Amino acid sequence: MSSDNHQTILIAEDENDNLVLVSLWLQNLGYRVLTAVNGEAAVEVAKLARPDLILMDIGMPVMDGLEATRAIRQAPETTSLPIIFLTAFDTKEFRERAGDAGGDGYLTKPFDFDRLSNLILNLLPKQVQPGNMEGQASQAGISDETGNLDPRFMLWRMFCAENNVPLETLPSSLGRDLRKKWERLKKPPRRPFFKF
Repeated sequence: MSSDNHQTILIAEDENDNLVLVSLWLQNLGYRVLTAVNGEAAVEVAKLARPDLILMDIGMPVMDGLEATRAIRQAPETTSLPIIFLTAFDTKEFRERAGDAGGDGYLTKPFDFDRLSNLILNLLPKQVQPGNMEGQASQAGISDETGNLDPRFMLWRMFCAENNVPLETLPSSLGRDLRKKWERLKKPPRRPFFKF
């Protein structure tokens, strides 16, 4: 477990937009965040850092989230870490497989941040939880250390408002047309090329 007053959550997610959005949200709530972009990295980070909780995607390269969870459960130093699956797989079969692998919770994308808050609060060790998480989770803004809204989140909020998309929707769960629109919007503008 973390040795300081801030609990640590490891996010194992291969979709960068999802990783950034969930990381910013958790940091805004006072958590320290570690990240891994595949299951193999998640197992290594979990063994080295021993986070207080893991948010695990299922469909990842190198090693999927189910295999990573089994590996985490087999290692003595990480066997009791709470693991919540955040995944696009919304079938009874995957829920059962996640439970068999050792998952403690399961939410499908797009997920509700309030439901995720409740799962985190129920699974984290009780001694050091950030204050008033439920109230903070429903706030619209995610800020940096100076209190200003993070530009990436501001861009996401603008995109959601303009396209009638719920704010808690993850970018990877957008339909194809909206996903293309989001990809174009988040790219930095091209610098003009001047030829003399």
